[in-house]
Amino acid sequence: MNKLRSFAGRVGLWLKTAPMVKAVAIWIVLVVILALVVDKVLMPAFAGKFASTGEVPNLEGMSQEVAESTLTEAGFKFEWLEEGRYNATIDSGKVLVQMPAAGRVAKLGRTVKLTRSLGLRQVEIPDLRGKSQKQATISLTRAGLVQGDIVKGAHQSIPRGVVIRTIPMSGEKVRVGDTVKVVISAGVTTGKTLLPDFAGMQIDEVYPKLEKLGFVVGKIKRAKAPEDMENPAPGAVIETSPKYGDYLPPDTKINFVIVE
Repeated sequence: MNKLRSFAGRVGLWLKTAPMVKAVAIWIVLVVILALVVDKVLMPAFAGKFASTGEVPNLEGMSQEVAESTLTEAGFKFEWLEEGRYNATIDSGKVLVQMPAAGRVAKLGRTVKLTRSLGLRQVEIPDLRGKSQKQATISLTRAGLVQGDIVKGAHQSIPRGVVIRTIPMSGEKVRVGDTVKVVISAGVTTGKTLLPDFAGMQIDEVYPKLEKLGFVVGKIKRAKAPEDMENPAPGAVIETSPKYGDYLPPDTKINFVIVE
């Protein structure tokens, strides 16, 4: 009997408080709905998610006119940055870099910033006439150029070992990283003969050539072939002393190092 009264009491209490429960439940439902509206509708609207968007086209390598028309047709604006960049693959004046990058989805009407290519960087070959070989190497390196072969040339007034000229000539514009040959004075060479490069030739083939030039065979030394020597065969010339490219008087003894 007591249990029945207790149950009846709880039911009566619930009936009295039911309106409050319903009110709380309705309030919770309204809060949830409001949160969903804010998250799904209001916030995207403020963030511009519902604004029109488009994919930024790829402009790399395009000329100024084509790049501008392409952006305009896609619904974007453009701005060219004042400073360009040197590049070995894209011609001067064409688009090198773009921001945002190609393929990005962006709001229509956004400004795409463009950087022009300045093309290959060119430098002027410095005037090396009258400089030593070491000074010439330093000057070429500072200019971003590579010293190529050293060529010996006869000259009546420029001392031996001093630069006569370059190939290409000084003042010409070339690309950064290009090779420049340096012509070094061999001094007065009247009555002298240029010693050619015999490297890689068989010593037996060298003897008659040396005789025709008026030189004499000196000492023959055998050694292991250097790693960078192509197709080293026993008897092939590794180097000579004096070095090739020198102007020498008749009957000069030429020493050889050959592959053992």
